[in-house]
This record gives sequence, C-alpha cells and structure tokens, in this order.
Amino acid sequence: MKIAQLSLTLAMSVLLAACHSSDDDVNDPTQPPVEEPGNGGENPGNGGETPEPEPKPEPEPAVLLQESFAGTALPDGWKQNNGASGAAYVKDGALFVDGRGDNYTATAVTLPLPATQNFRLEAEFTVTAANNNSRWVSFMYRVSDTANLEPYYQAAFRQNAAASNGTELAYRSNNAWNVTHTAAFSEALDAGKTYKVAIEAYNGRVRQYLDGVLLHDAEISDVRPGTFGIQAAGAVIRVEEITIKEQLKALPSMGDIYPTPQVESGVVMAPTLIAAHDAAGAEPGGAGGVLLALDASLNLASAGGQSAGTLAQLLDQGPAALPALRIADKQTVEALALVATERNLVDLTLISGDASLLSLAREHIPMARTALDLSQSALRNTRQDLLAVVQQTNRSGSKIAILPERMVERDAVAYLQRMLITPWAVSENTTPQLAAQILTTGINGIITPDVDVFTALLQRFPANTLLRKPLVVGHRGVPSQVDENTLEGAVKAVELGADAVESDIYLTTDNRLVIIHDDTLDRTTTGTGSVESYSLAELQALRTKPQGLAIPTLDEFFEALRGKPVTQFVEIKTANPNIIAPLKALIEKHGVQDQVIVISFHQDQLRRMRDIMPEMSAGLLTSTPAGSTAAVLRSILAGTQAMSSTFNPSYGNLSGEIMEAAKHRGTTFWPWTFRDQAVAENYYLYGTNGLTTDYAQWFSEYAVQVAPVSAAPVLAQNTPAALAVALQLQNGRTASAQSSSMVVVDSTASYRDEAGQLIFTSAGQATVLVGHTQKLGGERQYTIFSEPVVVTVQ
Repeated sequence: MKIAQLSLTLAMSVLLAACHSSDDDVNDPTQPPVEEPGNGGENPGNGGETPEPEPKPEPEPAVLLQESFAGTALPDGWKQNNGASGAAYVKDGALFVDGRGDNYTATAVTLPLPATQNFRLEAEFTVTAANNNSRWVSFMYRVSDTANLEPYYQAAFRQNAAASNGTELAYRSNNAWNVTHTAAFSEALDAGKTYKVAIEAYNGRVRQYLDGVLLHDAEISDVRPGTFGIQAAGAVIRVEEITIKEQLKALPSMGDIYPTPQVESGVVMAPTLIAAHDAAGAEPGGAGGVLLALDASLNLASAGGQSAGTLAQLLDQGPAALPALRIADKQTVEALALVATERNLVDLTLISGDASLLSLAREHIPMARTALDLSQSALRNTRQDLLAVVQQTNRSGSKIAILPERMVERDAVAYLQRMLITPWAVSENTTPQLAAQILTTGINGIITPDVDVFTALLQRFPANTLLRKPLVVGHRGVPSQVDENTLEGAVKAVELGADAVESDIYLTTDNRLVIIHDDTLDRTTTGTGSVESYSLAELQALRTKPQGLAIPTLDEFFEALRGKPVTQFVEIKTANPNIIAPLKALIEKHGVQDQVIVISFHQDQLRRMRDIMPEMSAGLLTSTPAGSTAAVLRSILAGTQAMSSTFNPSYGNLSGEIMEAAKHRGTTFWPWTFRDQAVAENYYLYGTNGLTTDYAQWFSEYAVQVAPVSAAPVLAQNTPAALAVALQLQNGRTASAQSSSMVVVDSTASYRDEAGQLIFTSAGQATVLVGHTQKLGGERQYTIFSEPVVVTVQ
C-alpha cells in the first residue's frame, strides 16, 4: 500500500521585468505616453511599466491514499468490521468484499486514514455476484470511530443500477437509513465489466459519479470529518484500485433559495400571499412571493405594467421574496432557460394560461415550478369542470392551479386539494369581507395587490387555527380493525371518516390487478411465494390472516367506492412496467378519474404514468432528507419537480418549519405512516395536507366545519358574545356546540376584547368568523372558523 505524505509544495513566482513597448507604440498618438527610465515613473528603470506577476500555480491536492492491492492479504491497517470470517480478502490484484451472507446487514471494510472532511475518492470496481438484482455495494465516507461505524454516508449501487433507486446517496445513523437521493444509471451492473466511481465532498456539499455521470449532487447536514469504507450487502464487490485525494476547491452552489416573508399569525400553513403590485419596486410586505411579467429580452414589469428592471438586476441584488414570473411566449422560455443554466436557478415559479408553454418550460427548466392560470377561463364549479382543472394542470406539468373567481368556494377548493392540486386564487380590490371569504375556503395561495388586507386579518386569528382541514388517508384501509388491503377494511375506513383510502397493487400472471402489500403472500395470507407468480383464480382461493377475508381486485375496489366521498390512493408496489396499461383501462372502465390518485416509490413507474396518463395526479413516496431548511427544500423540489408530484415522505424528518417554507413553492405534504396518536395529533396541528394512518378512527370525532345555527344571528350589547353552532365531524355526523370564539372582520358596532372574549358595546352590524376549539390529547388543541357571518348587535 502507498499512503502519500501530506505536504505542500510552494511554487516561487518569477517576476519578468521587460518593457513591452515599441518605437511604433511611442510614436502612436493614440497610445498613452511611455515614461522613460529615471523620469519619476512608478517603476524607474523599466520604462514606467509595472509588469503583472504571473499567476501562482494552483497547489496540487495531496494524495491521501493510493492502493492497487499487490499483495495477498488485506493491506496494512485495512480491517473487516463484520460479516463472515474471511469475507474480505485480496486476490489477483484486487480487494473482494463478499456480502452474500446477509442481504440487509452489510459486510464492511474500513480504511486506515485519519478523519477527513474534504476529499475526492476514485475507484474501479465490479459487482461480480449478487443474491438478487436489488442487492448493493457501496463506498462509505465520513465514517465514525464507533463499533457500528455510524453515522456515515455512502454512495450505493444496486446490481440493477438502472432501477429508479439503482444508485443512492444515503445516510446511516442510529441503526436507520435515510436515503436522501436516488437516481437511475444507464444500465444494470455487468459482472464482467469494470466501473469507475468518483465522490467529491467539500464541507456540506457532495457529488457522486458513476462512469463520469453525475448522479447525485447534494447538500448534506453532517459535515464532521470521518474515515472511509467499502461494503456489500447480498453482493460481492471487486475493487481493483482506489485513490483518495484532498479536495481543495469548494463545489459549485446548489442555487439560491429566496426569502418568503409572511406575517406572524396563529394560522398554521396559512395561504401564501403573492403580491401583485401596480408599481415597480414595491416591498413584498407580508407576501411570500412577488408577481412580475418577464419578456423575451428578460425585462421585468410589475403587475401594473411598469418597468421593473431586468431579471439580471433582480437576481444580482437578491429578490426580497420568491419571484413568480408570468411568461407569454416560447422565446421567453428559451431565453430564461439559458439564464437558469448559467445561474443555476432553482427557486422560480412560472405562470401562464398556456398549458403547452408551461410544459415547454418544464422541459427547458426542470427545477422551475409552474402554475396554470385558469383565472380567465369559463370553467364553473361543477364536478366535470373541477376534474378538468385537475387534468389540465397535470398535463401542463404543474401542481398549482390559479382558479377563476367563481370556483373559489370551500367545497371546490377541498376537492382539488384531495386530488393533489394546489389551488390559488386571484383577488383584486379586496375588502375585508372578501378577504375573509377567500381565506375560509382553505385556499393554498392568493395573488393580490391588497396584501395588507389579508395580513391584517391573518393577525387576528388565535394560535393553532386551521383554515384548511388536513385530510385523513386510511393506510391499507384500517388495519387496526380489519385485515389490511381488504375491501372490508376500505369500506370500514370510509365509515370512520377517512377522506382517502390507500391500497397497494400487483399484476397477476393473467394480467389482473390485485390489492396486497407485500410482494410475497407469506405474511398476510394463507399462501406462500411471489404474488406475481399466481393467477387471479389462484389468489382468490387464498384467505387473509387472521380474519380469513378474500384478496380483492382493484376492479372490486373501484366498483364498491365509486361515487362515494372518498379518494383512492393507488400505490404501484411492483416494478413491473406492464402494470400501467391495465391500470389505465380499469380507471376508464369504471369512470373513476375524479377519485383516483397514483403514488409509488418507483420513479420509473411515475414516469410511465406521465407518459401514458399525463392527466393523473401523482405522489412520490420517499423519505425527508436531513439538513438546513434550504438544503431540504432543494432536495424536495428536485424530487417533486422531476415527477410533477406531491411529496409523500415517511414523517420522521418532516417538520412544520419545512412545510411552512415549501408551501410557498406549491408543494403539498402527505406523510406516512402514523401509528402513535400523539405524533399524529402533532402533525395535524402542523396543518399537514394529509396524514396516512392505520388508525382512521382516531380522527372520527374531530370537528372539521362550524356554522351558526341561526341564519340571522343576533347578539346582545355588553354581554360576552356567544352563538349556538352546528359542527360537522370527520365521520360525516353532526354535533351541537356553543361558541364564544369570534374574529371580527368588519363592524359598525363598537366592541372590545377581554382576554379573548368578544364584547360588543354598541348597536350595529358586524361581519364575524365564528370559531370552535377542538381539544385533543394533552394540551393539544386547534380552532376552526366559519365562513363570514353577518350578526346584528342589539
């Protein structure tokens, strides 16, 4: 083994003192006069010129390790850490790590280097054998000096590297994986072929390459120094050569994340406000975004048409809020694409009423979010037109739909949200009453020149106010009461009030879609072996455990739930590409396009859905990366933008702060799987868009809507204001309550607030929002409000 000594060679710069003038230069009246030696110039004796020093050569990075495995034993200091005895060995000029003894617990070898933070690792390797094509090998870095080597990062490569998760950037800590980035390589790894891996790390930035292809370009949160390792799980890796050098240069920026200011409010996940100023240069105030028009010359204009400078000027000075750029033509998209590449723009929202233009923008600028502007359309608040909004938005590659005014109603907004669309409204000449009406629809975003009207109202709400109800997704039905993924379980979940039911599908040998979670039958049924090796008839002869129910088909689910107030989240569990065509046929057969969402961990399946059914809403199942808010946002945007999807992560690393930041980008969150009621309640209070749980019954009695019983309520003067209200519960039932919680929108009657209790002190009329506070476990509670109500004070 050859370990290089850390050393720095200083190169001396040679200053050349030579006069570069000529007689022609001296006599040319267009040239500045040349000072002669001794005439008082800055550098007497060299003609008055000060030669520029030659640039110092950049220092060469020190080689920390270079190994080509010339011996017959592990090199000095190399150590096998786990696995079967002798599973790591040197043979024929290569290191072998044989991890076939365990598909999940890797066999690791660590390298004898001091802890290093900034490095470039290069290695040549082959995966010579694998127990199955999902097994993997990896190169570990920032490895800790602990018994289990954790925490550490790794660049992992599955034998089927062409799968959507065929290559990974993963973090291992506390005996758990957090796979922050996945990507498909161009081919599965050939046992007869050598591949080249490269990893560059500098502080919180890392890049991972395979055969020169950049697969993962990321920010990471754990920046402490560490050592290195090589490991294999269910596979054998052959490493022929490995070199590790210092990384002296910082890696390029991942792109700026712009500020999204918003007013302090008790409303959780309050709608993002986009300022549409008439004049140029106005401050965003409490708006998270600013609407500007962009033309093909990359000039900007305010919403009122005034010049707002150029895009370059805006980017150079740093936007005060997230730019929302209205685009009008192909030339603008092409010009913006060049700037996006040069500046690595990742945090823009592009707006247009032309769906094909937004599709083009998504092709040219993959990281840009797009919003389809339907505000001038003739669409009305009918189920058919609402489905048209869903389908047109999805076809354009957008998640944000800007609605016509007539569609900004509570039921329409709620429907679009459960179909994974992020609805925005447009409001001009806004009165307090109109602002209250829009806010209480639960809308996700509002474009308005009247930001102050909305912010003034938002500041009046109490803590933990929910203007939009989080949706309850029954995970495989309600497995805490009925066998998972059964028709009986799905029906029960709907009875308990689930807004959506999640089901997992596979393809039988006779091309039928069946609902079951595992790819094998052993855990949940009386059968054994691979689900996809059975025909439908063979599967129907089996029974679920422990209740003995039938394995259902997706056909049966669609038939039983069609027309009910429930969304069906269909999760594609299999990697079999042939599943998309029969899924499309079934959706069309039953006419359930207005109820069905497709979700998957398999990015390639979601891509096939985009190709075959571009009108369908989709959700990306994944995990939430750790790190700074900006780093996590970049990672979320990269994943969801690529799939034109929502973000459906395991809830572990997902915080209210991240959701609040990402909502301004039109991202919605659908975390899974909640099996602890206190944790589920916390996420409900975060205003999470949807929660997937085995326990739909936890939410059955939650109040989700409130309205005064009287159509013309009357309040007395100088008495604490209180009204009888009707509550709608999550399970669809109603209940009665008394409300003393109100937010005054506008009033001709005088009033005062005494410790949260409203008291009117003169006669008149007032527009109020009537509230109800729902108590949860511990000290947890939330408050919901009615639509604006006019009360008479006598």
